[in-house]
Amino acid sequence: MKKKIHNKTILILEDEQPLLEVIKAKFETEGFFAVTARSVAQALDYLKNKVNIDAVWLDHYVFGKEDGLDFVRKMKRNKKWKALPVFVVSNTVSPEKVQEYITLGVEKCYTKVDFRLDSIVTDIQQFLNKS
Repeated sequence: MKKKIHNKTILILEDEQPLLEVIKAKFETEGFFAVTARSVAQALDYLKNKVNIDAVWLDHYVFGKEDGLDFVRKMKRNKKWKALPVFVVSNTVSPEKVQEYITLGVEKCYTKVDFRLDSIVTDIQQFLNKS
Protein backbone atom coordinates (compact mmCIF):
# COMPACT_ATOMS: atom_id res chain seq x y z
CA MET A 1 0.00 0.00 0.00
CA LYS A 2 1.27 3.41 -0.99
CA LYS A 3 2.07 5.80 1.87
CA LYS A 4 -0.05 8.93 1.67
CA ILE A 5 1.48 12.35 2.18
CA HIS A 6 -0.48 14.49 4.59
CA ASN A 7 -0.36 18.24 4.97
CA LYS A 8 1.44 18.78 1.65
CA THR A 9 -0.01 21.37 -0.68
CA ILE A 10 0.20 21.26 -4.44
CA LEU A 11 -0.48 24.23 -6.68
CA ILE A 12 -2.14 23.00 -9.88
CA LEU A 13 -1.76 25.47 -12.74
CA GLU A 14 -3.98 24.14 -15.54
CA ASP A 15 -6.28 26.01 -17.95
CA GLU A 16 -8.76 23.22 -18.81
CA GLN A 17 -11.39 23.39 -16.05
CA PRO A 18 -12.66 19.76 -16.31
CA LEU A 19 -9.10 18.43 -16.27
CA LEU A 20 -8.19 20.77 -13.42
CA GLU A 21 -11.03 19.34 -11.31
CA VAL A 22 -9.96 15.74 -12.03
CA ILE A 23 -6.32 16.47 -11.13
CA LYS A 24 -7.39 18.27 -7.94
CA ALA A 25 -9.64 15.38 -6.89
CA LYS A 26 -6.86 12.84 -7.49
CA PHE A 27 -4.36 14.76 -5.36
CA GLU A 28 -6.92 15.24 -2.59
CA THR A 29 -7.69 11.51 -2.66
CA GLU A 30 -3.97 10.93 -2.09
CA GLY A 31 -3.92 13.18 0.98
CA PHE A 32 -2.74 16.47 -0.53
CA PHE A 33 -4.27 19.88 -0.11
CA ALA A 34 -4.77 21.27 -3.62
CA VAL A 35 -4.79 24.91 -4.68
CA THR A 36 -5.80 25.63 -8.26
CA ALA A 37 -5.01 28.40 -10.71
CA ARG A 38 -5.77 28.91 -14.38
CA SER A 39 -3.32 31.74 -15.12
CA VAL A 40 0.25 32.74 -14.26
CA ALA A 41 -1.02 35.84 -12.45
CA GLN A 42 -3.38 33.81 -10.26
CA ALA A 43 -0.65 31.28 -9.41
CA LEU A 44 1.82 34.03 -8.51
CA ASP A 45 -0.82 35.61 -6.28
CA TYR A 46 -1.03 32.37 -4.28
CA LEU A 47 2.74 32.39 -3.84
CA LYS A 48 2.85 36.11 -2.95
CA ASN A 49 0.09 35.71 -0.39
CA LYS A 50 2.17 33.12 1.43
CA VAL A 51 0.07 30.09 0.66
CA ASN A 52 2.43 27.30 1.72
CA ILE A 53 3.01 25.38 -1.52
CA ASP A 54 5.14 22.21 -1.52
CA ALA A 55 5.09 21.48 -5.28
CA VAL A 56 3.63 22.79 -8.54
CA TRP A 57 1.82 20.88 -11.31
CA LEU A 58 2.22 23.12 -14.35
CA ASP A 59 0.60 22.96 -17.76
CA HIS A 60 2.58 24.87 -20.40
CA TYR A 61 -0.46 26.64 -21.86
CA VAL A 62 -2.60 28.58 -19.39
CA PHE A 63 -5.01 31.51 -19.61
CA GLY A 64 -3.58 34.95 -20.28
CA LYS A 65 -0.62 36.26 -22.21
CA GLU A 66 1.95 34.31 -20.19
CA ASP A 67 2.70 30.60 -20.42
CA GLY A 68 4.33 28.05 -18.14
CA LEU A 69 7.84 29.16 -19.04
CA ASP A 70 7.00 32.70 -17.92
CA PHE A 71 5.75 31.31 -14.61
CA VAL A 72 8.91 29.25 -14.03
CA ARG A 73 11.19 32.17 -14.93
CA LYS A 74 9.42 34.40 -12.40
CA MET A 75 9.50 31.70 -9.74
CA LYS A 76 13.19 30.97 -10.16
CA ARG A 77 14.10 34.66 -9.87
CA ASN A 78 12.47 34.86 -6.44
CA LYS A 79 14.60 33.62 -3.50
CA LYS A 80 11.53 32.38 -1.60
CA TRP A 81 10.21 30.28 -4.48
CA LYS A 82 13.40 29.26 -6.26
CA ALA A 83 13.62 25.81 -4.66
CA LEU A 84 9.94 24.97 -5.11
CA PRO A 85 9.70 21.77 -7.19
CA VAL A 86 7.83 22.14 -10.48
CA PHE A 87 6.45 19.28 -12.57
CA VAL A 88 5.45 20.26 -16.11
CA VAL A 89 2.57 18.24 -17.54
CA SER A 90 1.49 19.18 -21.05
CA ASN A 91 0.51 17.75 -24.42
CA THR A 92 2.07 20.30 -26.68
CA VAL A 93 5.48 21.24 -25.38
CA SER A 94 8.17 21.05 -28.05
CA PRO A 95 11.52 19.36 -27.30
CA GLU A 96 13.11 22.83 -27.29
CA LYS A 97 10.67 24.06 -24.64
CA VAL A 98 11.21 20.89 -22.58
CA GLN A 99 14.95 21.61 -22.65
CA GLU A 100 14.29 25.18 -21.58
CA TYR A 101 12.17 23.96 -18.65
CA ILE A 102 14.94 21.55 -17.61
CA THR A 103 17.53 24.34 -17.89
CA LEU A 104 15.34 26.51 -15.65
CA GLY A 105 15.34 23.75 -13.04
CA VAL A 106 11.98 22.00 -13.19
CA GLU A 107 11.97 18.53 -11.65
CA LYS A 108 10.42 16.66 -14.57
CA CYS A 109 8.37 17.13 -17.76
CA TYR A 110 5.55 14.76 -18.66
CA THR A 111 3.52 14.46 -21.85
CA LYS A 112 -0.14 13.97 -20.89
CA VAL A 113 -0.74 11.35 -23.57
CA ASP A 114 2.27 9.28 -22.47
CA PHE A 115 1.60 9.16 -18.71
CA ARG A 116 -1.42 8.25 -16.64
CA LEU A 117 -2.54 10.71 -13.98
CA ASP A 118 -1.97 8.22 -11.18
CA SER A 119 1.64 7.57 -12.25
CA ILE A 120 2.42 11.32 -12.30
CA VAL A 121 0.85 11.74 -8.84
CA THR A 122 2.89 8.77 -7.58
CA ASP A 123 6.10 10.31 -8.98
CA ILE A 124 5.35 13.61 -7.23
CA GLN A 125 4.57 11.77 -3.96
CA GLN A 126 7.84 9.85 -4.16
CA PHE A 127 9.78 13.03 -4.85
CA LEU A 128 8.24 14.79 -1.84
CA ASN A 129 8.76 11.75 0.39
CA LYS A 130 12.51 11.89 -0.43
CA SER A 131 12.84 15.62 0.24
